[in-house]
Amino acid sequence: MRTAHGESWGELAVREDVIEANGQRIAITRFGQGPALVVLHGIGSRGTSWLPIAERLARSYDVIAIDQRGHGGSSHPEQGYLIPDYAADLAGVLDQLGLETPLIMGHSLGGMVTLEWARRHPGRAAALVIEDSPMRRGGPGVEELFDGWIALSSMTFDEARSHYASEHPDWTGDDLDRRAQAIVSVAPGVFREMKSDMVPQGGASVIATYAGIESPTLLVYGEIESGGTVPEFDAQTFSQTLANVEIAQIPGGNHSLHRDTSDAFLAITEPFLARYAAKATWLEGAARD
Repeated sequence: MRTAHGESWGELAVREDVIEANGQRIAITRFGQGPALVVLHGIGSRGTSWLPIAERLARSYDVIAIDQRGHGGSSHPEQGYLIPDYAADLAGVLDQLGLETPLIMGHSLGGMVTLEWARRHPGRAAALVIEDSPMRRGGPGVEELFDGWIALSSMTFDEARSHYASEHPDWTGDDLDRRAQAIVSVAPGVFREMKSDMVPQGGASVIATYAGIESPTLLVYGEIESGGTVPEFDAQTFSQTLANVEIAQIPGGNHSLHRDTSDAFLAITEPFLARYAAKATWLEGAARD
């Protein structure tokens, strides 16, 4: 058994690497066999956030879990934490790995980054899965949300763990350890820079900017009442804007669908990915490991 950035991946055999991309050192963890599936975590998290579904994904895919800049084992620059910065990192990682037609799945910030990358590469992806990613910038409650993250990231590990234990009494000890370690290791600029960028935008929709994306895209979202971030009218607008898109809501689902409603999330995403897995290709001669 190997570990990813000091944290256990259970009995899952993983391969770790650091890639130089877009001037950053980007840590990746790979597991499984099959077509390559790149997975991007949400803000304040890291690649280990995919552990709840890692074993299932590893049955069918060579999963490439990226620690985005400012998170986990990747570079922690003082600045450069806007969506285009992350998207440029993703482009660099794909090129370094020789992934010509990738499968990409992103949660929250990871989905926002995936859509920004796809906007610049409209038909390159074999398929995209977007998990409960906000379709607006700023809006009611966003400033308070960022302030909460800033406070949490300034805590010690034990303080952060205690906070999550009180907020989520149903989480396992491993869940608490993983989440606390992720939040306290985030670079200070991650939350502050994005807060400064997003809050002034006042909830403006960015869905129209995705209109040119041609790759098959699946949006999986929760319910606003349960903590999801995609209201039904935004999901419908998204479905009417992209050329090749499917949407699926998980009833009662919150924001972290792959963690808290894993079976329902996989029941939707696995058949979708399977339809397009054969189209995921590498550049000729590219190294696979």
